[in-house]
Amino acid sequence: MTLLNIHGMSARTGHSPQRIRVLRVEGHELYSQAWKAGSSRTAPLQLESEIVDEWVAKQRAATTHSRTA
Repeated sequence: MTLLNIHGMSARTGHSPQRIRVLRVEGHELYSQAWKAGSSRTAPLQLESEIVDEWVAKQRAATTHSRTA
């Protein structure tokens, strides 16, 4: 299991770190699965790379499908 920090998530999804923070608070299907790596308010977010990769693949497939339909 490989963990990504917010910058790793950003690199794979294309969302900026600030946008990830906002979307997480709003309950985004991917980012709401991220957790804080500590108890402090400024603890870094982490999420498994496999979860991010699956979400990205699903988004790409949906985009490709909508273009061909």
